[in-house]
Amino acid sequence: MSRGLEISFQLNDNDEKIVFALANITGNDFLIKDKSLKWLIFHVTLGEHKFYKILYSGKKINDLHPGLKEGIRKEFDDLSKLEYNELMNKYNEMSQNKDFIDVKNIKEVTEEYDLWQDPLWNYI
Repeated sequence: MSRGLEISFQLNDNDEKIVFALANITGNDFLIKDKSLKWLIFHVTLGEHKFYKILYSGKKINDLHPGLKEGIRKEFDDLSKLEYNELMNKYNEMSQNKDFIDVKNIKEVTEEYDLWQDPLWNYI
């Protein structure tokens, strides 16, 4: 059963502005297609590894259309390939819009290796 879309990634540097830019630009671009779209940002520690997860979900947690999921994945991937300055310029420009939703909270979570369950769903 699908519960939304989860995107996991690591940064090459420690600039969290990139995390906010990727999550918020992508989320706001797809609000046009699904007004109930919401997203949460997690900073995950798994053993010695640290990475980020962004969870995109609809009105109901299992409510994202497969086409919407694919579009979000592609948009996120395309944005992640932009140069830092280009990404930040786009983020700053979009954030000037009064309707722009700017999620600025990162929830710290610790996970343990568990091949039977994805613990992200326990945190929402």
